[in-house]
Amino acid sequence: MIEINLLPQELRKRKIELPNISFLPIITIFLGIIVVTHLLLVLTINLKTRALRRFEKKWQEILPAKESADKLTQELVRMRTNIEVVDTLVRSRISWAKKLSDLSDAMISGVWLNRLWLEKNVIAQAQEQKQEEEMKFEGFKDNSAKARAEPKKSVITTLHLNGSVIATSGEETAAIGKFIRSLKNNLGFFHDFNDIESISIQRSELKGVEVMDFELVCYFK
Repeated sequence: MIEINLLPQELRKRKIELPNISFLPIITIFLGIIVVTHLLLVLTINLKTRALRRFEKKWQEILPAKESADKLTQELVRMRTNIEVVDTLVRSRISWAKKLSDLSDAMISGVWLNRLWLEKNVIAQAQEQKQEEEMKFEGFKDNSAKARAEPKKSVITTLHLNGSVIATSGEETAAIGKFIRSLKNNLGFFHDFNDIESISIQRSELKGVEVMDFELVCYFK
C-alpha cells in the first residue's frame, strides 16, 4: 500500500536522530575516581597509623625519664620546704642549743623522747570582703554588693615531739598531760610557741614492755 503525505514540507514530522554515545568510558572514569579516592584514604590512614605508633614508641622511651624528672621535682620541693623552714628559724634567731636544754629540763620521770622534727604547712583561708559600688549614672550606693577576695595563705611552722611512756601504772594519759604542762611551764622552751597539744596516742611494745607512744605538736608564734 502506497502512502502519500500531502502535508507541506515545513509541517511534516522530522525524525530525531540520537547521537551514538558510548557510556562505557564514563563509567570507567567514575569507577577509576572511586578507586583512586579509596586508595588515597587507605594510604592516609596507614601513614597516620605509622606516625601514631612512632609517637607511642617515643613516649614509652621518654616515660622513664619523665618519672625520674617528677621524682626529682618532688625532692626539690621537699628540700625547698626544709630550706624555707630553716630560713624562718634563722630569721627568728631561735637558739636551738638553749631550746633543747630547756626541753631536757622539762622532761619528767617515766617519759622519754624518741625523735623530733620540724614541719611547715601552707593553709589557704577564704575571706569575704564587702565592697560598696557607686552607680555613676544614678548617684546612689549599692550596699548589698559583695566581692570574694583571693584566699589568704598563712604558713604554720610546727615542732613535733615523738616520745613514749611506760604503760604499767594505768596513768599513761595523765603522764602525757603532765609532760605537756611541764613544757608550757618552762618559759624558756614555751616562749616561742602559741600552744602545745597531743595529736596521737597509741600502745606498743618495747623489748617486751608495754609502752604508750605519743606525738606532741608545738605551734610556733
